[in-house]
Amino acid sequence: MKPIRVLVLIYFLLALRAMVSLAEQFTPDTGLIASIEGKVYLNEKSVELSADPVHVYANSIVRTEDGRAEVRLAGGVSLFLGENSSFKLIPNSPYNFSRLEPLEGSVVIATGELGSLLECENQVTLSDSGLYRFDVINDPPGPDQMWCGFKVYKGAAAVPLATVISVLTRGKATTLNLTCGDHAGYWTFDPEQADSLDNWSRQRIRLRRAQ
Repeated sequence: MKPIRVLVLIYFLLALRAMVSLAEQFTPDTGLIASIEGKVYLNEKSVELSADPVHVYANSIVRTEDGRAEVRLAGGVSLFLGENSSFKLIPNSPYNFSRLEPLEGSVVIATGELGSLLECENQVTLSDSGLYRFDVINDPPGPDQMWCGFKVYKGAAAVPLATVISVLTRGKATTLNLTCGDHAGYWTFDPEQADSLDNWSRQRIRLRRAQ
């Protein structure tokens, strides 16, 4: 192959890589549904993946019904919804990271070069390069109370309590509830133990990194 053809090929490959990179860059108020299994809804409209990307915008709600979904967000963040689960993308401009609210079911968050801000009863700040899980508890112990299980599989997270900020690292878990004040309970768990949602999200993460 002649040198000039090699240079043209290299230029083409670099340009293609740049276009792919730009396509995966989102603002804090946008996202993209990258994968679905079963029934998935965006603002109560059924989602069917095709050649055209399905974008998620601020104040949108993504919901699954006997299905699962992967949503890619700003800063290399991926959100994985389990079955019968939902989340809301909260407006967060002018900041460069996404702000999310799990509404029901189970949500796994994999952060990339940027962290995220999650609101599940308490406000939780997630570090970059982490892996986290939120489980909204649908059977609270009292009226008008919301509980949210939270686990750190990788990375670190800061949870503001009544008067202090609690920091959780790998293998730490807690239950988020504003009525606990500064007396939130904590426990340890094995980050290697996983259910079907954990395994699916980790498989999707490996596939993306291999691309």
